[in-house]
Amino acid sequence: MAVAKKIRSVFSVYGSDDTKEIFEQNEIQSNDLVSYVLLASAVVLAVSWVLNLFGIFTIDKTRMNILSIQGLAELIVTYILYKIFNGKKRWLKYVMVIAFLLVCTRLFSVLNHNVILIMVLPVLLSSRYFSKGFTLNIALISIVMLALASFSTIFYGVIDLNFYPNPAEGSLLIIHDNLRSTVTAIDTDFATIVFRVMVHGFLPRLLVFGIISMISVLIAKHGHKMVIEQAEISRASASAKSELNTATQIQQGMVPTIFPAFPDNDEFDIYAAMHTAREVGGDFYDFFLIDDNHLAMVIADVSGKGIPAALFMMASKILISDRAMMGGTPSEILSFVNERICSNNVADMFVTVWLGILEIDSGKVIAANAGHEYPAVRKIDGEFEVLKDRHGFVLGGISGVKFSDYEFTLREGESLFVYTDGIPEAHNNNEELFGTERMTAALNINPSASPKDIINNVANSVSDFVGEAERFDDLTMLCLKYNGKKRSPEPATSENT
Repeated sequence: MAVAKKIRSVFSVYGSDDTKEIFEQNEIQSNDLVSYVLLASAVVLAVSWVLNLFGIFTIDKTRMNILSIQGLAELIVTYILYKIFNGKKRWLKYVMVIAFLLVCTRLFSVLNHNVILIMVLPVLLSSRYFSKGFTLNIALISIVMLALASFSTIFYGVIDLNFYPNPAEGSLLIIHDNLRSTVTAIDTDFATIVFRVMVHGFLPRLLVFGIISMISVLIAKHGHKMVIEQAEISRASASAKSELNTATQIQQGMVPTIFPAFPDNDEFDIYAAMHTAREVGGDFYDFFLIDDNHLAMVIADVSGKGIPAALFMMASKILISDRAMMGGTPSEILSFVNERICSNNVADMFVTVWLGILEIDSGKVIAANAGHEYPAVRKIDGEFEVLKDRHGFVLGGISGVKFSDYEFTLREGESLFVYTDGIPEAHNNNEELFGTERMTAALNINPSASPKDIINNVANSVSDFVGEAERFDDLTMLCLKYNGKKRSPEPATSENT
């Protein structure tokens, strides 16, 4: 019972139900290939038939006519079956390859001396199905056909007289008459000829065919393994892509994306955008009300790329926002966050941060910079200019670092723009950097525009500059326009009557 099961497993066309779908798809592609072989074989057979009719070949015309008609019929009917079923029936591979094998067998039986390799073509072709069992089946059928063709060539065809005991060495004899009478004429025993042709003709070819069949089986086996590995890689890739898509959604959900963000606050207008170079990135922005009169603004850039940077980004964002809600100046908040990151920073990552707190009723901004890019500020009736503030060290680099606060005031109509280094460090195919000057020029296309339009102007300028070059860094921007103190509604008046 175990032996029978082992034999069935050896000749199994599919490894398991889990891989059946994969190899059925591969089978359709293989059937497509075999269909082209059938068409090409039909053309070659038809050309050979015509050449023989005109006497170019010296095969007996009656036998060649029968061979050609039968072969063309088999090839054409098989191709029609392939077209009817679109190559999607399991049995088609057997029909197609065996039909090809039958045509090869007939050619071999007639042209035994000249087309010695034709019998290996079907088994080589079968290896494209990447099924060890199917290739073994075709190999065994081919061996039977090889034996029949070798035996039938004794009665008609081109025979190599090296297999005979009497005639001169290396001579050839084309036999068109009855073999028995021919053998009698050369005084050779018929049984001896049959024996010698089969032993000296069939067995060496069988040995060569066996080697080629083994190679074909190995090709099929390794192709089978390759397809399974590629399928596993595809599944893993699809799973990873799905996880990355989920991570992207989570990351996007971590930053404010609804605008206008504070429709009840007329004192300011704020907008931000984040374009990651990969599915997930290490940049982030944030803004939130600490209380009714204080708005926190954060722009940050984590070292590295991909999922590690995204995880570090989320942890840093949560630490900053939670600590900011407890109160304190930006420098105090950054100092606290730095200590928390340094206490368990096994990945040795860091994050640059610009943190500013706007006092809404006055326009005063208190800010601290932990190794981040300089902010840009637009004064009323003027243009954006880079504000070269005092830089501190990055968060997560060294424990015990102190940060310094600085102040500036936004008047009505003035704007603030903060960004990550993906803006000035964007480069084109000539390896030119976008730079701070181009960024400032983009800001000043329409410096009095809304924050959303300003960010779009910068993004479009970067895109035009980069062109077809690959983008390696995230692009993150935040812009705030200060509108001044909220104006109380004027009291309603009534006319005296």
